[in-house]
Amino acid sequence: MMITPVRGRRPRKTAYLLLLGLLGWTVTTGPADAEPAPSPKIAAEVRAEAADGGETSFWVRFARKADLSAATGPVDVIDARKAVATSSQKDVLALAEAAGADHTAFWISNTVLVTGDRALIDRIAARPEVTAIEPDEPIELHTAVARRAGAMAGVEWNVEKIRADDVWSGYGTKGEGIVVAGIDTGVQWNHPALVGSYRGGAAGNHDYNWYNPEGGCPSAAPCDVNGHGTHTMGTMVGDDGVNQVGVAPGVKWIAAKACPSTTCTAASLLLAGQWMLAPTDASGDNPRPDLAPDVINNSWGGMGYSEWYSDVVHSWTQAGIFPAFSIGNDGPGCETGSSPGAQLGAYATGAFDANDVIAPFSSRGSGMSWFKPDLAAPGVDVRSSVPGGGYGVASGTSMASPHTAATVALIWSEVPRLRGMVDLTRTVLNDSAVPMPDTSCASAGDVNAAWGNGKLDAYAAVQLALANPVAPGTELPLAVGYNVGLPGTPDHWGYMTVDGDPATYWEVPSDRVFANINLAFTGGRRTFDKVTVTLPAGEPARTLRFAVRAAYEGFSDYSTVVPEADHSFNPATGNKVTVTLPPVHGCCVALQFPAGPWSPTLKIAEIEAFSATGKNAAQGRPVTASHVQGYVPGNAVDGNTATYWESGNNAFPQTYTVDLGAPVKIHQAELTLPPGWPARTQTIAVSGGNDGSTFVPIVASRAYTFGASPVTVGFNMTNVRYVRLTFTGNTAWPAAQLSELRLLAS
Repeated sequence: MMITPVRGRRPRKTAYLLLLGLLGWTVTTGPADAEPAPSPKIAAEVRAEAADGGETSFWVRFARKADLSAATGPVDVIDARKAVATSSQKDVLALAEAAGADHTAFWISNTVLVTGDRALIDRIAARPEVTAIEPDEPIELHTAVARRAGAMAGVEWNVEKIRADDVWSGYGTKGEGIVVAGIDTGVQWNHPALVGSYRGGAAGNHDYNWYNPEGGCPSAAPCDVNGHGTHTMGTMVGDDGVNQVGVAPGVKWIAAKACPSTTCTAASLLLAGQWMLAPTDASGDNPRPDLAPDVINNSWGGMGYSEWYSDVVHSWTQAGIFPAFSIGNDGPGCETGSSPGAQLGAYATGAFDANDVIAPFSSRGSGMSWFKPDLAAPGVDVRSSVPGGGYGVASGTSMASPHTAATVALIWSEVPRLRGMVDLTRTVLNDSAVPMPDTSCASAGDVNAAWGNGKLDAYAAVQLALANPVAPGTELPLAVGYNVGLPGTPDHWGYMTVDGDPATYWEVPSDRVFANINLAFTGGRRTFDKVTVTLPAGEPARTLRFAVRAAYEGFSDYSTVVPEADHSFNPATGNKVTVTLPPVHGCCVALQFPAGPWSPTLKIAEIEAFSATGKNAAQGRPVTASHVQGYVPGNAVDGNTATYWESGNNAFPQTYTVDLGAPVKIHQAELTLPPGWPARTQTIAVSGGNDGSTFVPIVASRAYTFGASPVTVGFNMTNVRYVRLTFTGNTAWPAAQLSELRLLAS
C-alpha cells in the first residue's frame, strides 16, 4: 500500500508494523520513473515491476466513496459499502476476468487487488472510475521492544495502575455484556486465562468467533504461532483465577488472524476489517452483522501519516464499534506516530511505565495538525498470557492499546446508554485522563504529543460516563481539522486560533483573496449552538465578512449553518463577536472568509464553540401506539413530564411511533417517566423509517434503568421521518410506560 509521507519530512522508504514493539513492513515510494508513464494513475513501482513483460500484484483504487451519514449500524454500513463497490468495480473486475488474472475485491475500502501484466494495468488505468494503481507491499514483523517470561502474580500492576480493579469492586462490573475483538497474530483460544471468556466457549465453537484469512494453523481452531495476539488479548480479558492480567475479564472475545507469523499483508488486514462488521461461520458464509464486536484492538500500524485503512475505521465507527489502535514505537522523536493510529478517526494509545514515565519508544505526534496519541496507558513490562498456557512480560505501545480497548468495555458495560456511541466515549476517555504536561515536542499544555490527554484512568472514566460529561453552554475543545493548504504567515498559524492563548493569532497572507479554516472537536462529534471569534487585542475596529459552516463527517459534507454576513469587531468590547445558530450536531465547525485581500491583514486570535442540548424534533408531533387507553400516546410528546402514555397490561411487545413530518437528522433519544415514580427497568429497541411501514434498527433491544434522570439513548446520526420504540419488558409494571420522548435533531 502507498503511504502518504508525513508533511514536512522527506518521503520515507520504510514503514513499520507495531507488534510487541517494533515490527515492520516495507513500503517503497521510490524516485520518479524516467520512462514516460502511460498514465499518471500508475505508481512507478507497478510500472517497473511489469516493465519486462512479467506480472505483478497491484491495488486498484476508485473515486467513488460510500455515503455513511445515515448509517446506524453494521447492516447499514455494509449495504452502503457493498452498493458503491459493486457499481464502481464491475468493469475492472470484468477486465480482470477476461485476462484470466487473479483478483480479490474489497467492499470495505472500494479497492481491488489484481495480479496481471502491463497490458492489463494500462487497460485498468484507462477506466475513468479508477483513481490510482498502487503496489502491493509485504508487511514484515521485526523484533520486539522487550519480551521475557513472567512470574505468577495476582492483579497485575498495570491493571491496578489504571484503577480497573476499582471499577470491579466499586461498580460490580468487569465488562459483562460487551464483546471485544483483536486483529493480530491470532490467539491461543484455550489458554487458561482466555478460554473462559471466548465467545465460542470451552467446547470451541469457532463459527462467528474466529477468522483466519492467511492460514498457518494446524486445524480450523484459533492459533498463535507468534505470541503477540495472545498477549494483547490477555491484557484485555485474561484471568485464570490466580493470574488477573486482564482489564475487563467479564467480556467475551473474538479474533481475526491477519498476521500469520513474520509477515502480514494489506489484503489480510482489509479482510479482517470486513469480517469484523459481519462475522461469518467457519466456511466464510452466512454473515451475521448482529454478532459484530463492540470494540476492536489493533496493535499494529505503519510509520508516518497515511489515510490507508481510514475507510475501515470509518465503517467501524459508523457501526458503533470503537477503533482502538497503538500509536507506534518510533519515539522519542516528534511527529513519529503511526497510521492508522495517527488518523483523526482512530483512537490511539501511547505507553508509560510503572513509575508514570512516558516510554522512550512511545511515538509522539500525528504528523498532522492534531495531537496524537489520544492518551497513554501502561506499556512497559506488561505481564500477560502467552502461547503454551504461560505468561510473559513485554513492552511496546502494542501492550498499551488493549488497556484502552478494555476500558471502553468497562464503560459500556456499566453505562449501556453509551454503548455504540464512539464519539461521546472518546470524550469520556479524554476528559477523565490524568493530565501529564510535557514539553518534549513543544506542546507544554495538558494535551500534548507525548501523553495526549494524559494517563488512562478507567475508574474516573466510568465515573464521568455516569455523570453525563458535557453540560449545555460548556466550551468545547477544538483542534485544527482537515485543512488543505491552510494559509499562514511565519509564527502565525491556524492552530493558534485554538491554543487558548489570546496573545497568539492566525494571520492570512495579504495576497490571499479567500480563506477557510476547519476546526474539529477533539472529543468527537458534539452539539453546539454558539461560536465566538476574537481578534488580537491590538487590532483596530474593523468589519469582517464570513460564514459559519459545519460537518458531520468533516471532509466533503460541510454545509452552511450561518450564511455569509458582516461582523463588527471593536477593541472596546474585547474585539470579540458571538455568532448564535440553531443547534448543530457534528464533528467540525469552519469559518469561511470570502472577501480579500485584507488590509490590514486578516488576524484571528481565538475561535471557540459552545455545547448545546439540541432541538427536540418530537414535541407536539403526531404519534401512534400499538395500544391506546386512557393514558393516550400524545401525553409523551406534550412537554409535560407529569402526563404519560401506558400500554395495555401483559401484552408485550408494544410499539410507540412518532411522525416527524419529514426526514430529520436525529442523533439521540431521551426517555422519561413521571417525577417521583419508583425506579424500574424497561427493555426497548429503537428503529426508524421514511414510509411509515418499513423500519430498520437504530439501536438494538436493550434494558434501560429509569429513575430521576432521563434515559439517554445515543446513536450515530440517522435521517428518518418515523421513529419507533418497541417495548418488550418492564420490571415494575406489565406494560410499556413513557412520560416524555425527546428526539434530538440537528
